Amino acid sequence: MPVSLVTGGAGFIGSHLVELLLSEGHEVRVVDNLSTGRLDNLSSLDSEPRLRFENIDLGSRSASAALDSMLAGCDHVFHLAALADIVPSIQRPMEYHRANVDGTAHLLDAVIRVTESGALALKRFVYAASSSCYGIPDDYPTPETADIRPLYPYALTKRLAEELVLHWVEVYGLPAVSLRLFNVYGPRSRTSGT
Repeated sequence: MPVSLVTGGAGFIGSHLVELLLSEGHEVRVVDNLSTGRLDNLSSLDSEPRLRFENIDLGSRSASAALDSMLAGCDHVFHLAALADIVPSIQRPMEYHRANVDGTAHLLDAVIRVTESGALALKRFVYAASSSCYGIPDDYPTPETADIRPLYPYALTKRLAEELVLHWVEVYGLPAVSLRLFNVYGPRSRTSGT
């Protein structure tokens, strides 16, 4: 049975991914500090024996041992944990840096550490990047080759974390892919629009 770790798995996108992975026969481990995610998003899965949840703050170095345990034996890591939204990032840039950049660095460090210990043979690391790295693009639809122009702390922290992931690909051979998501919406998203 494949084993997947989903960071931010109690969030909007993460909880849908958790449901999909379970429906495809995966054992799923969820890491979330519940700063923006909600356990209610996973409540329909309470009796699922293949689901394990740990309240871990990736931005904290003290999360190291707990992360090692959650990563051991995983086939896939889906890294969705982050603080989002532009205006709060302008008001609290260091909080965003801690969550988005430091959190990603701590996770990547743990992946390499657990791999070197022999407890992890990762097939794929998937990073949820953001289209906000393009700023206000010149072209619509926006191609991946568009200039990178992050305009706000949120965009910058997501881009810096993406660069970390891509650097780990080059230096450590991490089997990773980065997906720049645009305007995701659906059930359980926090919105008052239609």
